[in-house]
Amino acid sequence: MPKYGTRNRGPIPMTQELETMVRRMDPETASQILVAVRGTLVALRNDVSTLKTTQETKEVLRRIDAYLGHVESERTRLAA
Repeated sequence: MPKYGTRNRGPIPMTQELETMVRRMDPETASQILVAVRGTLVALRNDVSTLKTTQETKEVLRRIDAYLGHVESERTRLAA
């Protein structure tokens, strides 16, 4: 697993792509997609959390949490 400590913290292309896609959809479909993405991220987070704690697994969990936060922001925006 690569080291992430020195990575440039710019925009994340996949997150931007997801945001662009859901903003083009009707709100109901976009909401369903975000629920599915959230479920996938939660399952992945649960899997990673069972691994031995290392700097790499901590970084992966941090990133998953950031993605989850972004998904929740989009869901909140859609609900408004």
